[in-house]
Amino acid sequence: MKTYLVLLGFLVLPLLAADKPEPDLNKIEEALKSESNDPMLHYKKCKALFAMGKEQEAINHAAVALTKFDKANDDLAWMWLGSFTTDKYRFDVHYNMGERERAKKKDGIVRPYSFRVWTKDKEAKLVRILDFELAYSEGELMTAAVGEETEDGHTNFGIVDPKSDFDTIKKKALAIMKK
Repeated sequence: MKTYLVLLGFLVLPLLAADKPEPDLNKIEEALKSESNDPMLHYKKCKALFAMGKEQEAINHAAVALTKFDKANDDLAWMWLGSFTTDKYRFDVHYNMGERERAKKKDGIVRPYSFRVWTKDKEAKLVRILDFELAYSEGELMTAAVGEETEDGHTNFGIVDPKSDFDTIKKKALAIMKK
């Protein structure tokens, strides 16, 4: 009997140890079949993808969600896609949906997504906000960088390929925080 209880414990403990269940992407996809223009369902899909480790897919689908929010005249400023941590920091990834990101013809600096970097203290403090920045001129994409807006102005942490994927920009943000 003791052996049975020990074996049962080994089977049940991993289930109890899970922080939270993964979002059910299948249920979200099913709901989208009948409510394809619901911006919140698209937002939920982005969060589910990010939680499943499909960060690039989440970023890609966030662009779709932005168009759904725009068509619904919902002026949500950003979507929180998810977080990742290092030994010192928690990075919250936000997909931005401001005026410049929603503009039909892009001009100036557009920040498709940002990393809000927090300490991991009991009472977390915002350390900085790093943005993936795309520079447009009259609708034409010119350059890209990772930068930061501060009270004192703007800091550019270096040019990146405008076609950089999320993983490349994430690595750049992590490198900036190691300095």
